[in-house]
Amino acid sequence: MDMEDDERRELLSMTPAQLADVARVCNRYPNIDLNFEVEDADEIASGDAVSVVVQLQREGVDEMTTVPKVHAPRFPKPKEEGWWLVIGDPKTNTLLSIKRITLQLKAKVKLDFVAPDPGEYTYTLYLMCDSYLGCDQEYELKLSVGEAEDDDEDGTEDDEEEVGHS
Repeated sequence: MDMEDDERRELLSMTPAQLADVARVCNRYPNIDLNFEVEDADEIASGDAVSVVVQLQREGVDEMTTVPKVHAPRFPKPKEEGWWLVIGDPKTNTLLSIKRITLQLKAKVKLDFVAPDPGEYTYTLYLMCDSYLGCDQEYELKLSVGEAEDDDEDGTEDDEEEVGHS
């Protein structure tokens, strides 16, 4: 990419039309920025719903008005990119949440799953594309889960003991 045009032409031995075709395909290749946040990360208790908000933005949005079709000349019809967001634990081979999305220029997606037993967990957040090799991403997602709050604050245990002694 950082090569001078003359050096590139000599090295690749392609016609100008072939070089233009290669450039067009390279410009279609998606580069996605991903940011995520665990909602109320400090207050998660065992059994709670955990929400992970993921923000995606396609690089080069300023120049784009629409997402180009996938370069797939042997596919029988025009192909659009498909994306998957997945939260899992590769150590235990466990899937916690999965969502298929169609990413235009920007997207904000919420993934939900149930908090496990109390403890410290390290999960993996994956962004995977069904159309291009090499653009999948993965991020470490740390989760600290506390004890579930006891709902038995109205003293029903005491009431049951009193009934038994009457």
